[in-house]
Amino acid sequence: MPMNSKNENCDINIMIRGIGGQGVKLAGTIIGQAAINDGHHAIQSMKYGSAITGGETRSEIKVSTEKIIYPRVTDIDVYVALTLDDLENYFESIIYITVLEVAKRIPKEIKNKVILAPILGIAEKIGSSKVVNMVLLGILNQLFNLASTDSFIEAIKELTAKSFHKSNIEAFKQGSKLDLTKYNDKTTLEQAEICRIKIR
Repeated sequence: MPMNSKNENCDINIMIRGIGGQGVKLAGTIIGQAAINDGHHAIQSMKYGSAITGGETRSEIKVSTEKIIYPRVTDIDVYVALTLDDLENYFESIIYITVLEVAKRIPKEIKNKVILAPILGIAEKIGSSKVVNMVLLGILNQLFNLASTDSFIEAIKELTAKSFHKSNIEAFKQGSKLDLTKYNDKTTLEQAEICRIKIR
């Protein structure tokens, strides 16, 4: 869980769920690399289902300002659902993020904790639904200060093919500057502040 006092480790536990082909694994890896590029610590664990079978893909990432003692995500701070099924079958979390275009039904138990973002629409405007994960990275970093913009761009360049650098970086930047107040009320967005990495 995030601890943001002056004398405590400041960390964040993120779970991203989707289906094979949505770049869930890559998104988690980029978060971890960007954090390390910034001098933070990070660990990742994954569950992978193939795109052909539509299997579940899950990436769990912990980012910390201090050395990580236990290399597993236990309590979830931020739960990301890239499909309606993942949203309806959610894990307990402090805050939830989902794709506006797929959020046809939001469980009433978490309705006041869900941040909506037009992730698919932004990706399609850029020209490819394959950059959904990069848009998501920009939104996550905007909300939770996981690493510097330069470190994320460096990680994207390190971990993706050169032919995709331009679209991937553009998608990340679009997510970073998205005005989330157009789609969410202020109270919900303020709840995300407890999970934000605060650099001492």
